[in-house]
Amino acid sequence: LDLLANWNGEMNEHLPEPLLYAAWMREFQDRLVRDELGTLADAFRHPEPLFLERVLRDIDGAGVWCDVIQSAPEETCTEIARLSLDDALLWIDETYGQSLDSLRWGDAHEATHDHSVLGEVGWFSWVVNIRQSTSGGDQTLLRGRTSGRDPAPFLNVHGAGYRGVYDFADPDSSVFIIATGQSGHPLSRHYDDLGELWRRGEYIPMTLDPDLARAGAVGVMRLQPGG
Repeated sequence: LDLLANWNGEMNEHLPEPLLYAAWMREFQDRLVRDELGTLADAFRHPEPLFLERVLRDIDGAGVWCDVIQSAPEETCTEIARLSLDDALLWIDETYGQSLDSLRWGDAHEATHDHSVLGEVGWFSWVVNIRQSTSGGDQTLLRGRTSGRDPAPFLNVHGAGYRGVYDFADPDSSVFIIATGQSGHPLSRHYDDLGELWRRGEYIPMTLDPDLARAGAVGVMRLQPGG
């Protein structure tokens, strides 16, 4: 709790607090809805901030979600939050087995670029799948949606694989980036060489001038049809 109390709310990949917070909110929402929905709660594993805010602030009586209907006592949101934190800490310990200070949000929140054919084929997956530690979360602009599915619910599985900023007044000042690399060959040095820039939210120049493009190119790919 001391870590979260002193946290500024930044979903920084290098910090443990985002993982603690994300796991806590996930378990908190699960306790709220599973009591009412049973197994249907499996469809609601992404924390919904507006729903959680309404419950915690008891907006229009939404705090009633905190009461466990199968029990005689009337549970409070504080009690459910404490139980949820215990659930989250247990899950983190079982999943990572590390001290809290050594946890990193980026270890759980990796962007996944898995090969559609070889991505699940033994050791090939280590060669063809691209994983990148990322900051941000489900509600962060220009990041991505997490999977929500066990055993890795915080994998970054949906986002912009291509980002471009176009300057219509000066097209040669436009910039872009892709999430992996220009080559589709796993052994090429260009298979994933743009991924680090994409991960950091950086870009490379884009130009419509062929001469400028050739001058700044690191190489040229020639596609030669077979005779």
